[in-house]
Amino acid sequence: MNPKRIVTTALLVFVAASVGYMVARENCVCSVLRQSVPPAPVQPQAVPLSAPGQTEPNQQVVVYYFHGDARCATCYKLEQYAKESLDTYFADNLAAGKIQWKPTNVDTPDNEHFVKDYALVTKSVVVSRTVNGRQVGWKNLDQIWQLVSDKDKYLTYIRDSVKEFAAPVRRSFSEDGEGQK
Repeated sequence: MNPKRIVTTALLVFVAASVGYMVARENCVCSVLRQSVPPAPVQPQAVPLSAPGQTEPNQQVVVYYFHGDARCATCYKLEQYAKESLDTYFADNLAAGKIQWKPTNVDTPDNEHFVKDYALVTKSVVVSRTVNGRQVGWKNLDQIWQLVSDKDKYLTYIRDSVKEFAAPVRRSFSEDGEGQK
């Protein structure tokens, strides 16, 4: 075989592999849910975490976006929309530290425990509530994949879930702080 032909073949294989990689990365399994429907505009308005005069010491809500090393366009959109909902509806609470936003890569050794802690099977938004430093409940927002193609519904879902979870502690939470609401 002549050297020119070998180099040409190698370059063609490289180009084909590069194109295949880009297509696979853009069209990962989770991006199948994407649609090209323009999102409806969201009318922002602050959402109070509790009724006026109703306070609870050392209460905090943590909103996690759990992801891995491999992420597609839809995965980034899940994170972006969740953060946008918090910024739109809970800006004051974020600034005051009553709500924390924590995008977390579960592929890093320090964060692997979250997969078991919250029974994660894919990219997820989890809302956790702590009182006096102790987790009193959590919820995996399992509708994010169905709603990601409708930005307005997604932002509302995050808003309503955080608001519900930030309400004063209910007796239905387990005493050991484990499990879902």
